[in-house]
Amino acid sequence: MGYDLGIDIGGTSIKIGVTDNCLRLIYKDSFPTRTKDGERAIMDDLKAKCREIKQKFDISHIGVGCPGDKDEANVSILRAGNLPFINLPIVKELEEIFEKDVFLDNDGNCALIAEWLCGSGKGLGDMVMVTIGTGIGGGCIVNRGILRGVDNDGGELGHFSIDPGGLDCPCGQKGCFERFASASALIDATVKAARSNPGSLLSAYCERQAVDGTTVFAALRDGCRAAEGVLEEYGARLATGLNGLCYIFAPELLVLAGGITKEGETLLRFVRPKLIFPEKVKISSLGGDAGMLGASHLHIFADYYLSLRKQ
Repeated sequence: MGYDLGIDIGGTSIKIGVTDNCLRLIYKDSFPTRTKDGERAIMDDLKAKCREIKQKFDISHIGVGCPGDKDEANVSILRAGNLPFINLPIVKELEEIFEKDVFLDNDGNCALIAEWLCGSGKGLGDMVMVTIGTGIGGGCIVNRGILRGVDNDGGELGHFSIDPGGLDCPCGQKGCFERFASASALIDATVKAARSNPGSLLSAYCERQAVDGTTVFAALRDGCRAAEGVLEEYGARLATGLNGLCYIFAPELLVLAGGITKEGETLLRFVRPKLIFPEKVKISSLGGDAGMLGASHLHIFADYYLSLRKQ
């Protein structure tokens, strides 16, 4: 029996996993995304891992989830805001390793597919997935189909403005949702608050360890008021974007995924009171593996991807 390979490329790490035909994960690994070293360094790492996996498993299908704009055939990444990719022919490079079709999609769509097939949204006709990572991605199921958009560019849920006077965004706008509600934005807010509160537990935590999306939650659990203030503001910003998405798409369910959603109810405590439709918002049941799992099953949409290559 052959297995399926899913690759989830993020701005911080690349997750890679092997699944069976029931979406059960039988192997997974991850490694840092060497964004500062450029696209060739990232691809060299990925291709080395793929060759290693090919030696260990009989791989039948390969899927890749990655943010950014794709070409018309959906085989190259033209650009990706948080990644140094420019006209990267990623499908061709991986097909040379596996000698089989490789399918590429938005990382948010991959997480959406997994949640729809076997997660919280199983069987639903309309749902939205919001992935909170280095940026914010996502995808939408509308009338039991994936909302694709022109050139398969739909689902960039992090790029609508919630503050036109806000920070510049790589997409060309100002004050985008992801500039306030991504894990990167939370880290920036954590560092800023630590500097403004030098005697706080948050400041001590930031001095002791590398700051990531969990730092502020750790300080909160120890009773830090500065950490609570950071999360109050962050929760309000996240809720603002989620409220907008609920009005735009009117989903049955809006699912949150990404590393900081592992905080579960602690995160929702700061978000839920500011939601207009709190009953519609849930944390992913698949956690950080959703993008990787969905990528491993992109082959169920093979006809769609192959049709793009024939146009």
